[in-house]
Amino acid sequence: MGALVAAAWQPVAWPFLGLTALGLAVGLGLLSWGRPLPALLAALIAFCWGCGHLALHLAAPPPEVHIAALADNARHELVVQGEAPAEPDAEGRGFAMHAQALRLDGRPASGGLRLSFAPGLTPPPAGARFVFTGRLRPIVAMANPGGFDYEAYARREGLAASSYVGKRGALRLLGPADLDALALALARARQHIADMLGELPPGPGRALLRALILGQRGEMSAKLRDAFGDLGAAHLLAISGLHVGLVWGVCFLALRLALAAWPALALRWATPKLAALLALLPAAAYGALAGGEAPTLRALIMIACLTGAQLFDRRYDPLGGLALAALIIVGLWPEAPLDLSFQLSFLAVGAILLAAAPLARWARALGRRSGRMGWALGGLAGWLCLSAVVGLAVMPLGLRHFHVAPLLYLPANALLIPLVAMLALPLALAGAGLGLLWPAAGLWLWRLALLPADWACDIAMAWAAMPWAAWFTAGPSVEVLVLLHGAALAMIALRGRGRLWLGGALSVAVLIVGALQAWPPAPDGKLTVWILDVGQGSSAVIRTPLGRVLVVDGGGWPGSDFDFGRRVIAPFLWSQGLDRVDVLACSHDHPDHVGGLAFIAQHFGPRQLWHNGHMSGRGWSGRLLAAAEAQGLAILTPATIPRRGQIGGARTRLMWPPAGQPMDGWSENDRSLWLGLGLGRYFVWLPGDAGPKVEALVAPRLPTGGRHALVAPHHGGKGSCGQALLRALRPELIVFSCGCPNNFGMPRPQALDNSRAVGARLLSTKHHGCIKIVTDGQRLEVSTFLQQPRACGG
Repeated sequence: MGALVAAAWQPVAWPFLGLTALGLAVGLGLLSWGRPLPALLAALIAFCWGCGHLALHLAAPPPEVHIAALADNARHELVVQGEAPAEPDAEGRGFAMHAQALRLDGRPASGGLRLSFAPGLTPPPAGARFVFTGRLRPIVAMANPGGFDYEAYARREGLAASSYVGKRGALRLLGPADLDALALALARARQHIADMLGELPPGPGRALLRALILGQRGEMSAKLRDAFGDLGAAHLLAISGLHVGLVWGVCFLALRLALAAWPALALRWATPKLAALLALLPAAAYGALAGGEAPTLRALIMIACLTGAQLFDRRYDPLGGLALAALIIVGLWPEAPLDLSFQLSFLAVGAILLAAAPLARWARALGRRSGRMGWALGGLAGWLCLSAVVGLAVMPLGLRHFHVAPLLYLPANALLIPLVAMLALPLALAGAGLGLLWPAAGLWLWRLALLPADWACDIAMAWAAMPWAAWFTAGPSVEVLVLLHGAALAMIALRGRGRLWLGGALSVAVLIVGALQAWPPAPDGKLTVWILDVGQGSSAVIRTPLGRVLVVDGGGWPGSDFDFGRRVIAPFLWSQGLDRVDVLACSHDHPDHVGGLAFIAQHFGPRQLWHNGHMSGRGWSGRLLAAAEAQGLAILTPATIPRRGQIGGARTRLMWPPAGQPMDGWSENDRSLWLGLGLGRYFVWLPGDAGPKVEALVAPRLPTGGRHALVAPHHGGKGSCGQALLRALRPELIVFSCGCPNNFGMPRPQALDNSRAVGARLLSTKHHGCIKIVTDGQRLEVSTFLQQPRACGG
């Protein structure tokens, strides 16, 4: 909790570190007098230490020559020398990897790099030094309300910049990396396993095995990852404590039997203790091979505590082991509590430890009452109930971040956990260990593991495709989460009336605050337009004076399966209290405009879909049309969209394309819908990617008088924002929707010069993130998500 407070408010470190020292002194004094340490004092010490430790870490200045300061996507290309501590991961049509910068243009440098490689280009192997020529790009997040802060995530991963390594980058290897012997051996072992996995037939099963062994999920399609997530089984794709515990347990059992079969050793040593100690070695090796993430390290520390208790014949307290694991991990990585995997891992294990004992007693009682097969029935019932407890414990946090409630959580996990954790995982790990010594035997085991892995993927895809498999929703706010976990803690930690009074009061507060926040916003009589930051694409959300909602375009990345609707637009809508959309509009069939609309069509109940009449039905536009047909949307084209109409108290205008005019020979950009929405004296214009020819045709027909805000045509590209258009509109505001950074030079200097010449205020999603435009018909109010414009090269 202290680390979360420090991340939110960034306080000065020394007062909290001083309070930590004072609390420790008091605690040691109490212990020296033979008195137990009060739980409240221990909690305060942990809070102050977490807050001060992270505040101190955040205040530390970066090294002088850090690549973050040079990541401007400038046209000047740098000679980058780096090293690869880990193997590359498949991503789309090429590879991606994390690397460490060593030199830039011959000067010493530092900082983590995320490298993407062109299709067909062989990336450097793990444990190698390399050099290439390229541009450094800043790592930025899409800056929208409710959005995922990828920039903060990358910083916690140690990444300071990114770069694309093309075939002209002259990539070449320089020899082994300057790593210590153990790290170099580990990197080469991971690379060897990755190369061996490449010999298996490609498919979802191989991708799942790669995730289980190496923690790499780049080869998995987004659809497959989402399927596991929608079923509440995403934990099976990560190398979690379950996997580490399984490795230790299997090795402990094997060693226990093997040592007991050696009479001379069994009579001289306590074989259970020796087996527990020796089983730590393969568990630690697997944890190191998997990358040593927080859940893995947490499991190793708890297993080490259990082993230590066995060795010294002491009682083992699992909650104490969990607390010690948290302290060690936060000591090593101050920002670890900010990571969702850390939060979910500790929350799930805490729920298991608190619920396991009472559930075990209930399951045994059920078994005794159920006859000869009662032990099986009791065990199955206990396992299912424990799974339900864990699912309920992590669901609020999962809803907050992933916005999905897995309705098939229990049956899906009851089927997928045996397939993945009890069949595919043991075979995969055994194959990895054996494959380092005998590759042919390792591949043989992996081919056996492919069968349950493929079954698990097929089941996940089939079940997740069911319309009632998952429920997508906004999820609880931070305030509701704090109240909810406070209520749960009060019910667990307190006794007597205090538990009922405090736990009950907090539970009622959860219901009241949740209901108030879930209530949709009342119509405010204003026209509100949000221009979302969707990178090098376009998307706008409009709320009319009477509360009707339109989504115009949905962003997207060409050649990517990243769903902008699910990941960007839907979280934004939920953050504004909007759970229904009335009209979807797709200006034209290009992936940077149509990409996110299918998800909105499926889950936000729109009534109409507007498009320009030239949808190809392939790729993202095919998904959109299929979703529209499945949901029964009315599909309108320029022949049926009202040229002048009204939606929810706002005037609408369709300026282009003309109705009934054949558009053969026109580019897809020039077929874009050109929409306008107005209230009172003001109009906001959304012209899609219309080019200069369309601008010249539309300009004379635009309404004269009044006041205007314009989203720049074609992101401010070549020839856009022509003088004829700007003289006709005289816009007060021009918004450029373009990526940060982008390689197209958008907005182009000529578009900017023309826009400044008419005295317009210029904003861009590139520099300002999401831009909010509000008018009551008389005044125009503009605000930006980013308070300070971000530096964006390119």
